[in-house]
Amino acid sequence: MQQSTGSRIAVRAAGALLAVAFAAGCSASVGSKEVSKDEVAKQASAALGKQVGREPDDVTCEDDLKAEVGATIRCELTDGGEKQGMTVTAKSVDGDKVKMDFKVDEAKGGGASAEPTDAASKDTGTGTGAGGQSVNRAEVARQGKAALTAQVGKAPDAFSCAEDLPAEVGATIRCQLASEGKQYGVTVTAKSVVNGKVSMDFKVDDAATG
Repeated sequence: MQQSTGSRIAVRAAGALLAVAFAAGCSASVGSKEVSKDEVAKQASAALGKQVGREPDDVTCEDDLKAEVGATIRCELTDGGEKQGMTVTAKSVDGDKVKMDFKVDEAKGGGASAEPTDAASKDTGTGTGAGGQSVNRAEVARQGKAALTAQVGKAPDAFSCAEDLPAEVGATIRCQLASEGKQYGVTVTAKSVVNGKVSMDFKVDDAATG
């Protein structure tokens, strides 16, 4: 099932470029007992395209894949200027057919991150952060939109938050982004608070809410 660019935003912002495991069958020469690295790259690109609705810009593999169950090789994919490693594993061998699993490395950090943001005292005085400080919801939304744009290379159509983010490590709020007519929930977490500056992580839900 193809997914839109909005789904790609969700996947990548969740912390990895197409960070999913999936299987695809391809043919290997009986004589060589291996799948050529070019064929592995071709199959990986096609499988990624089916998974997210868009093939990466490029996939290259270091070696041919032996037609042996459990055999692995390393490949690298490039998308939107970003490079990411991928492990290819031979899951089963049936005659000259090799079924492969492709597992893209998880990106470091587990989510899109924004630059530290100054926290401000709430006018209402009802904040749960230290000293009643928080990051204004509009600023959280602005930072989230910017972080996702940097992560994916495409800005969501809209990004909004229902409440301010307390300036307290571990504090979370829920926000919402819109992309290509679909809505996705976003969990925003205060990862660190140093001298009034709040560093945030943004984790986009895997599935659209509408």
